[in-house]
Amino acid sequence: METLTLKKAIEDSGKISLGNTKMPSTTFAISAKHCKVGGKLVNVKGSTCSRCYALKLQKLRPSVDKGWTNNLFKAEKMISTNPKLWAKMVAFQIVRGCNKLGINEHRWFDSGDLQSVDMLRAIILCAEITPNIRHWLPTREAKLVKDYRKQYGNEPSNLVIRVSATMISDKPIAGHVNTSTVHRAGEEIHGKECLAYRTNKDAKVVDKVTFKAMTRPEKKEQDFGHCGDCRACWSKDVTNVSYPLH
Repeated sequence: METLTLKKAIEDSGKISLGNTKMPSTTFAISAKHCKVGGKLVNVKGSTCSRCYALKLQKLRPSVDKGWTNNLFKAEKMISTNPKLWAKMVAFQIVRGCNKLGINEHRWFDSGDLQSVDMLRAIILCAEITPNIRHWLPTREAKLVKDYRKQYGNEPSNLVIRVSATMISDKPIAGHVNTSTVHRAGEEIHGKECLAYRTNKDAKVVDKVTFKAMTRPEKKEQDFGHCGDCRACWSKDVTNVSYPLH
């Protein structure tokens, strides 16, 4: 049997990243250009996708666009033919990355979103074979999540699926235990407020060029969020996380 290597896993299944400056975790990103619900919301004023940072970054950085698009195509191709092998290859990368970072958390889709029930099923297979790692999956694909649960039942305890509100200032979406919302300054906060943009004094921005190009001139380096020690997004006990509009 062929020994699984990091190079092989990345070539076939897509690349798990360790380089997100906000997240303490490993992450998996795919092209935001292929979001389904998000692809519609991005053109809706006041929606939570209307200020999409991932699309801005893909436009500014062709290498990022290529990498995230490759991740999408590799994932969809392997999931369609051998979802268990895809889950194994991605889990191999996640475990390796978590060990390197000294953490036990992974975030799905710091760019992009679920494409199908089959993709969610493959992600859940990955979570099942990494029981010591906590997985967080934010999504606007509420129907795909409902369809999955109807077909397969609930996800494992180490995976938190947070269904996101579609509009800024909306209440948490009904019918899901774990959710997220976006609030403006001074508005009502539902559940746990994300403090990433208040507790990030030790955060470091790696790519100064991208930072300056993506943000408004009046923004400062500390305006990039940083999770610090907070792991609320990965906790099933936190029903809703409310992110400040930034």
